[in-house]
Amino acid sequence: MTGRGADQRTPALLLAAVLLVGVNLRGAIAAVSPVLPEVRADLGLSPSSVSLVTTLPVLCFAAAAPAAAWFGRRVGARPGISWALLLLAVATVARVLGGPAVLLAGTVAIGLAMTVGNVLLPPVVKAGFGAAAGRVTGLYTAALAAGAALTAALTAPIAGLWGWRVGLAGWALLALAAAVLWRSAAGTADPTGPAPVTPAAAGRGPATGPSVWPHPVAWAVGLLLALQTMLYYAVTTWLPTLLVDRLEAGLPTGAAAASLFQLVGILGALLVPALIGRRRGQVGLGLVVGAGWVVLFAGLLAWPAGWGLWVTVGGLAQGAGVALSFTVIVLRAHDADAARRVSGMAQLVGYGIGATGPLLVGGLYGATGGWAVPLATLAGIGVLYAAVASVAGRPVTVGGPPSVRDGGSAPVGPAPAGGRPATPPGGR
Repeated sequence: MTGRGADQRTPALLLAAVLLVGVNLRGAIAAVSPVLPEVRADLGLSPSSVSLVTTLPVLCFAAAAPAAAWFGRRVGARPGISWALLLLAVATVARVLGGPAVLLAGTVAIGLAMTVGNVLLPPVVKAGFGAAAGRVTGLYTAALAAGAALTAALTAPIAGLWGWRVGLAGWALLALAAAVLWRSAAGTADPTGPAPVTPAAAGRGPATGPSVWPHPVAWAVGLLLALQTMLYYAVTTWLPTLLVDRLEAGLPTGAAAASLFQLVGILGALLVPALIGRRRGQVGLGLVVGAGWVVLFAGLLAWPAGWGLWVTVGGLAQGAGVALSFTVIVLRAHDADAARRVSGMAQLVGYGIGATGPLLVGGLYGATGGWAVPLATLAGIGVLYAAVASVAGRPVTVGGPPSVRDGGSAPVGPAPAGGRPATPPGGR
């Protein structure tokens, strides 16, 4: 089938495929936490090995992002996502078929598959949905949160019936379903076409456009994802422990807070598509998200007994923040190829820095013996998030032709003489 034929497929079907891919891009990671005690007891894992099961995929998001961008340039974004879904399905089953080494190797493969989806989905959305790309990006980032909530909620009951191996391996069916729908909706042809293969590194070389690395807005996009990732994983890792320490609460209270944080995040992510089209820039939205993060940490520091309110505000902030982080990748890119390069850079920077969040909080907690310094530090990162968002949210584009790059940026969707907004290159 030609690229033109693929482009003419039903937009609703392509949207459904994008959302189902999004559901798969975090689900296999979130599925592990509910059955970690059983996994550890069965395989005799050490605490450090247990932590690797959840941190290795995030490290892959950073380390493999340039390779994923190169892969997308070589084979095309749409076929690349098809291959990633198949790898995800195979790795989800393979990781439960052996001992610790097999589990960790499968976890790395899962991280690599998800990285390809992380990097290549934004250019597909940019090319496939044109002016609606921002809203579609917000929807599929909501699907990320929904997938994590789904697998976290259902893995334990499945494992209770058939064991943890079936509980984890069963999610391969979801990846296979996404692969089938993706092939039907997106086809095997990439409308932008694979780029000529050159020695240039993903995101750096001039093979298909100017380097995005020197551009301050591209750095702001990467740093926005970095700060969002730091805050999200720090709270996900330490919130239950914090409440147990500060309130002398039981583990059920900590678990309830963690669940509330994740579930409210779905609503936060869904709010972004509704708001994203109201203004050309996203600075105001970024400031609101930053304020939400600050409220979470300041509230837990000043009045931890009110954790239900603070966690609700923080959950809205984290959901909206992850949607905003991926949306600006699409909106700041001049076209689909630029989106591929900005996506690779942003995720290398974002996840590379962001993975340090839990370690930073743990180090401060261990050094001070309390939560005042960690919470104050996280609140400061929330303020920094708002400052970075004021740059990443500006209505400019990165990676355009020389006429667009003069001055380093250009308005998004410049209007032609007729007054209608121009469709982004590669869009419909």
